[in-house]
Amino acid sequence: MLKTALQQATPGAALQIGGSKESAPPLLPDGIGLDLETVRTMLALKHGTVVAIDDPVMMLVTLNNSFLNEYEKLLVRHNDALTAYLESAAGKHLEATRQASEAIAQGLSATSVEAIQDILQKHKEVLVAFQNNMCWLAAIVATSAAINVAVFVYRRLM
Repeated sequence: MLKTALQQATPGAALQIGGSKESAPPLLPDGIGLDLETVRTMLALKHGTVVAIDDPVMMLVTLNNSFLNEYEKLLVRHNDALTAYLESAAGKHLEATRQASEAIAQGLSATSVEAIQDILQKHKEVLVAFQNNMCWLAAIVATSAAINVAVFVYRRLM
């Protein structure tokens, strides 16, 4: 009964009611929003009101579908812009991080080299002092040995 009322309101229109499907070309080729027949069917099922296809209230469906289409385009543009911005920002941050880590590594390397050079210089100074002391000790030992030999020889002679 509802199906016949809808068909009388728009002769030749195809409907889908209660799982039975009659073929009808989609009114919206983009797949966004609801087609007019689906809206008419929903209004008839939920509210018991048969709305003709040329009823002015059906213009709201077209306007809302147009809005949804434009909104989808806007979302795609915003998504593309946001993706490009985030990729650019991430690239910049990655490059800045890389430069900072290289600067730290070079600073640490330069600091490490300077510290090692300072340690080696101090070690060299200690070794030179040790070598000088060894020379003095060798001279003292040689002098002491010469004095001991002279004392032993002098005692023997006497």
